This record gives sequence, C-alpha cells and structure tokens, in this order.
Amino acid sequence: MRSIKAIFAAARSGWSLEFALLLPILLVLVLTGLWGGIAIYSIKHQAEVTRRAQEQDLSTLTLAADFTRSAALVHAQVMEALNQAQYSQISELELYFQHSDISENLAQLNQQVDALASSALIRAVNHGSSGLLREAFQDYRRFVVMATDIVTVDPSRAQHYVSAAQDQFIYFSNYAQRIQQLLSARTLEQQQGAYRQVHTYLDRLAWLALLSFVVMMGLALLLALRMTRRLRAITEALLSLAHSQQQGVPSLEAMQQIEQQCQNEFGAMAQALLRLRDAEREKRLAQEQVHHLAYYDSLTQLPNRRLMAEHLRHSVQSSRQVHQWGALLIFDLDHFKSINESEGHPLGDQLLLEVAQRLCSLVEASPLIGRLGGDEFAILLDALAEQPQRAANLAEDFAEDLLALLAQPYVLSESSYQITASMGIVLFDGREHSADDLLRFADSAMYLAKQRGRNQWCFYDPEIQSALEARNQLERDLRLAVETQQLFLVYQLQVDIEGRPFGAEALLRWQHPQQGLISPADFIPLAEESGLIIPIGYQVLRTACEQLVRWQAHPATDHLTLAVNVSAKQFAQADFVAQVLNILQQTQAPRHLLKLELTESMVLTQVEETIEKMHHIKALGLAFSMDDFGTGYSSLQYLKRLPLDQLKIDQSFVRDLQHEDDATIVRTIIAMGKALNLQVIAEGVETREQQDFLARYACDAFQGYLFCRPELAEEITQRLQQYAIAHPAPWMMEAPSTADF
Repeated sequence: MRSIKAIFAAARSGWSLEFALLLPILLVLVLTGLWGGIAIYSIKHQAEVTRRAQEQDLSTLTLAADFTRSAALVHAQVMEALNQAQYSQISELELYFQHSDISENLAQLNQQVDALASSALIRAVNHGSSGLLREAFQDYRRFVVMATDIVTVDPSRAQHYVSAAQDQFIYFSNYAQRIQQLLSARTLEQQQGAYRQVHTYLDRLAWLALLSFVVMMGLALLLALRMTRRLRAITEALLSLAHSQQQGVPSLEAMQQIEQQCQNEFGAMAQALLRLRDAEREKRLAQEQVHHLAYYDSLTQLPNRRLMAEHLRHSVQSSRQVHQWGALLIFDLDHFKSINESEGHPLGDQLLLEVAQRLCSLVEASPLIGRLGGDEFAILLDALAEQPQRAANLAEDFAEDLLALLAQPYVLSESSYQITASMGIVLFDGREHSADDLLRFADSAMYLAKQRGRNQWCFYDPEIQSALEARNQLERDLRLAVETQQLFLVYQLQVDIEGRPFGAEALLRWQHPQQGLISPADFIPLAEESGLIIPIGYQVLRTACEQLVRWQAHPATDHLTLAVNVSAKQFAQADFVAQVLNILQQTQAPRHLLKLELTESMVLTQVEETIEKMHHIKALGLAFSMDDFGTGYSSLQYLKRLPLDQLKIDQSFVRDLQHEDDATIVRTIIAMGKALNLQVIAEGVETREQQDFLARYACDAFQGYLFCRPELAEEITQRLQQYAIAHPAPWMMEAPSTADF
C-alpha cells in the first residue's frame, strides 16, 4: 500500500505538460473500455439467466403436457374398468387388480400434480393455481376410488360416483388445460420480458456509456479550460512583464496561486516568472533610488538643480509653442549662514525642512518647486499669461505672498526664529534665452534684491546681469592672479607734523594681463566675498615682512614702520595669531616696526574675542592702528579697552573739511585720540589747506597725495636715500594728480 502511494505521489509530482494534455484522451479510452466490458458481462449474465428461466419454463410445460396425457390415459383406464365392472364383463379379482393399477397410476399423477403445482412458472401465473389444481385432482381421485370400490356392490351408487368423477375429470381437465394455456402464455411473456430486459439493459448501458463519455469529455474540457486559463495567465504575465518598462511592475497574483497549487511545468513557469518579476522590481527600485539621488534633494526631497533645469528647459519649449509667458523665481534665506553656524547644522536642516513644507503648502497647485543647494530654492510658474505685463503682475503677487509666508516665525527646538528671503524673478516666453541663461538671470536678480536691503524681490535687469557676469569673470581672473602672482604691493609714505617720513602703508595692486591696473575698490570687495582675501592677506603680510627686512639694510629706511591692512575674515580665523607668529619667525622681520590696521566695524564685531586676540598679537611686539575711524559707531567704552596705538581719520572726512560737520568730526577724533594717548593720523591729505587745518588741531601724522603717492618699494627706497643725502628742508614731494594712485 505504501509503495502504491509512493508511486502515485511520484507520478503526481512528476506530471508533465504532455501528460496533462493527453490525460483527457486516456481517461475517455480507459473508461469507455471499462464500460464496454461491464456491458458485455451484463449481457452475458442476462442471457444466462434468461436461458435458465426458459429451461425451467420448458420443463414445466413438458411436465404439464405429460400430466395431461397421463391423466387422460388414467381416466380412460378408469372409465373402461368401471364400464366392464358395471356390465360384469370382468371378475372382481380382475377389477381388484385394475383398481390397484388405477390407484398406483393416480398416485403417480398426484406426484406429477405436486411437481407441477410446486413449479415457479405456475406460482408466477397465479398464486392460487397450484392449490386449485391439487384440490381438483384430489376430488377426481377420491370419486374414482369410491366408484371402483362400490361398483361391484352397488352399481347404481357407483354410477353416481362415476358421473361425479367424470364431471370432476372434465373440470380437472379444463382447469389443467387452462393452466397449460396460462403456462404457455406466461412462458412467452417471460421470454419477451427477458428480451425486453436485455434490450433495456443494453439501452441503459448505452446511455450510461454515453453519459460517461459526456462526463469524461466535460472533465477533459474543464481540465483543458483550466490549463488554458493557466497558459493564458502565464501569457498575460509575460505581456505584463514585457510592458513593465512603461508601467509599474505587476503583482502577478495568478502566478503566486499557480506556484502554490502546481508542482509541474506550470509551477516551474510561475516560479520563473515570479523570480523575473522580483528581479525587475529590484532593478526598478534600484533605478528609482538612483534617479531619486540624481534628481532630488536628499534633505527636503524636492527636485534638485539638475531636475529643475530639465523642467525649465521643457517649460521654455512649451512657452514658445503655446505663446505663454512663464516665470522663474529663485530665492535664498537672509543670514541663514549665521543661524546655521551659531545654532548648528541640525537646526539649520530643520529650518530648511520647514521652509520646504511652507513652499509645498503654498504652491501645491501647478508650480514646481526645488532646492538648488544650500539655502537656495527655485519656483517655476508655467503659462501665466499671454502678455508679459500680466505675467509680471501675477509673478509679483505670488512673490509677495511667498515672502510674507517665509517671514513668519519658525518654532524649532522650542525656540522661535525669524528669517527673511531675497528673491529674484525672470520672465520667459521661450524665444530668446535658454534655461541656463534664465537660471543665471534669476540668480543675478536675487543678488540685486540682497543689495537693496534683503527681504524683497527684484526682476532681472540686463545691465545688472552684464555687470554680474563681468564680476564673475573678474573673480575667476582674481583666482588665477593669486596663483600666478599677478598681485603686488606698493607703499605710501606717512609723514609727521614736520614732514619727515616715519613709516608707510602697504597697499595691494593687481596688474591684469589684459585690462591693466585694476583698482583695489573693484577687486578687494570681490576677494572679501569669495574668501580669497584670506590667502591674499597672508601673502601681503609675508611680503610686507620681507620688505621690512630688506629696508633694514639701508640707513635711510631702517626706521620705517610698515602698516598692513587685515581683513575681517582673515582676522576671524582661529589660527590667525599662529599664522602671524609663523610668518614673523620665518621672515625674521622687526616686530616693533610692523603695524596691523583693523577697521572700526571689524573691531566692534565680537568685541571680547577681538580684544583677546589683539592682546595676544600685542604680546608679540606688533602695533595696532584703527583704520577708517569715524565711519562706525565706536564709543569710548570700547576704545579704552582696545590695545590700540593709532587712530586713522578716514579720508572721507578729510576730503570734506570745508563742511562744518566733517570738520567737527575731525576735531573730535583728534581730541579723542589725545585723550586716549593715541597717535592720530589722517589719510587722504591732498591739499595744503587740509594739512594746515589738521596741524592746527595737533594731528600727529599725515598720509596722502600731498606728500607721496603709492610707489614700488625700490622707488620708496631711492627717494628716501636721496632725502637723507640732501635733507635741505622739511621733505615734501610735488603734489601729484589725484588721478594717480
């Protein structure tokens, strides 16, 4: 039993597609043969039963015929014996012997009656026939015996019994003949019934076989339909996977059911398709991740610069086709860097996320928003209007709402922060400028908004864009100038109240290969914004120290002090003191002759840290001068704490000494310096009247074109050597043109 189950399980697990296709045919052939065998066996069995019944009926009919014939012979013998006895033709002894023969014959007839009465055919004809036959024969037998007994004694009475026996024989014979007729009819009826039964059985077998065939064909059809459904499901799965490049990866529930239900080729195909689906899903997920990383910002999940540029190119083409104006808005957060550095990058990231959420809540209609990088965001407005003025008005309204939304307080880490934004707007209709141009234009408009005071928007101006592009080109040239040493120093002498030179200020100049000499007013602010001022500043400090060392070799210049300007970014470096000490140690410059000039606004930023750093530098032997004094808002409280050696009056006040306000400021600065025991020097002195005014109020020193213009170190050395040789009067150079540096 176990082996049969094992074979069946193995056959079931090993069903192949070919076997599944041939199974309906095999089932029909096997079951048809089975039903044919059953039908043949049933027909043979029914024929055998019919044959046996016919033999029994024939035996009964034969018995009935023998009984009828024997009864007739016995009755003839009885009647002959009675007639002879009645007419005394035989003796009593002969009659006795005949009586004995008659009784014996009657006994044999009685046995035949019993046999006939007990036959199945007679019982089938009539349940009372056998009893009536026995009763009629017994009455006949009794009358015959009685007649033969008394025929010799009382012939008249014997005649009565003979008549009764004769009547009973007639009745008995008629009844026996009737029974025989019934038996013949019953036999014929049984034969016909047997034939009908055979035909009925054959018909039933035929219908059963036909029904079985139909059932088997139905099962075969169901199996074929089931296979067709599976094949169709597999085909649909293949088509779904084939079209999954344009659509999502299908779930293939039908394949999962086939895999669970089938262990044959269908299951293998379903498993292969599911594996292919899983591989395609993993591939699609990896592609989506790569696409998301390439086109979306990792922090805010907004489109990045790359994706925004692609959308902008599409919008430019669409605007050209539909003749509609669109707008590109770019903004960044004002002073975000300060919050990010002071509060930490996690809080800065939270602020950027909050800004992104506010943008999404405001522009969840059609506009596209993106993060270009850092705190810079972009918004793309498509198809605003057909007229540029209408499009500009809509963009302006949108910008106003957006700035108002961004200016609302931000609650981050249980603290409230408020930050504004500066926004640039550029309109486009797709006919003039490319997407890259529009990004640059909107960016330049944003910087214009910053220059105008921040927390506002500005439209793009071509002139401003041209200036910005020139500025960017200048920045690139400046970086190259730092690498190729195009920058150099000139020096402007400083004189005391007697006109004697005692020092100089190192001034940075840039000799551009194509544009020539570029004004410091043009490239110094650019260096500050780009961060190049830090390496430039250290380079200037090193060059100045090296020049101090060279001046020590000449008696005419060994007493000169040298002032070097220090930028705010350079001074704010954590290693500024260490860098200064390193330069001093490497150049071996005389420290008491080196003076660092700091601006008033720089000193007033982070006062405590500035004072501490100034004391460290002061301990190295260097002096400090406050440059551009008077342009800020310094107070005596801070000035008396700063380790300063000199105040330098800004040239803007010296230039306008004819105005009473400026003259008052200059007098106040000189008085303040005297009160703090600081040397006071005025820069930008260009006329004798300016010098006389400053000298009248006891200004200690002067610097300006009236005394000397900025010159190279070799020229300064040569002039001072000539001054030392001649020394005819208080030294003074002829006043140069104010157009000179």
